[in-house]
Amino acid sequence: RSFISAVHSALEADHYSHTCTMKTVSAALFFALIGTAAAAESCPDELPGKVELNGAGLAFHYGILENDQALCGKLVSDTEVWVGFAAQPEGKKQMIDANAVIALPEANTVQQYTLTAKSAVGIVPTDSQTLTDTTVTQEDGTTVATFKQPLSDNGLTLTSNNVYLMAKGTSNNLGYHAGRGFVSLDFETNVISSSTGSTEAPMTTGATES
Repeated sequence: RSFISAVHSALEADHYSHTCTMKTVSAALFFALIGTAAAAESCPDELPGKVELNGAGLAFHYGILENDQALCGKLVSDTEVWVGFAAQPEGKKQMIDANAVIALPEANTVQQYTLTAKSAVGIVPTDSQTLTDTTVTQEDGTTVATFKQPLSDNGLTLTSNNVYLMAKGTSNNLGYHAGRGFVSLDFETNVISSSTGSTEAPMTTGATES
């Protein structure tokens, strides 16, 4: 009986040891995940880069979050309408197949779409919605939409070499654009280096209508 009791005690001690080890590992994993989430940075209000559609009343403010490898974007229209931003691979200067971000004020959404045709039926929501920090507001006759987008996103890597598009509608209802055009972005100059909000020198460039 003494031998059996000793075996039982040993087994109970071993089980307790494994249980404590698992709890320790689980706790460590939990706090590691919390730390990863906490490390993500939000986009600052002021962004270092800016491009405009000439004569269209639409501007795109942007910056690259160095630590998060993400694009911070802010579309500003001088009218109350839907607004959009899109990206294509290098040299592909067209709307079809572009990866787009479209802000719909009445629906209060800023979401990602694939543009499969030059019509509303060809604007298809992407299966993977990776945007964060999204807002869309209208005040005093203007529209402002913000978002944060990973640089590697939905099969496309965003760099200075990509072709970028901007567009705005004639109303809040998604449809034909009142203004549209291609723009170039400078990711190397317009960097947001840390959560302190420090940025490189601002740069403003024009855009071509298309």
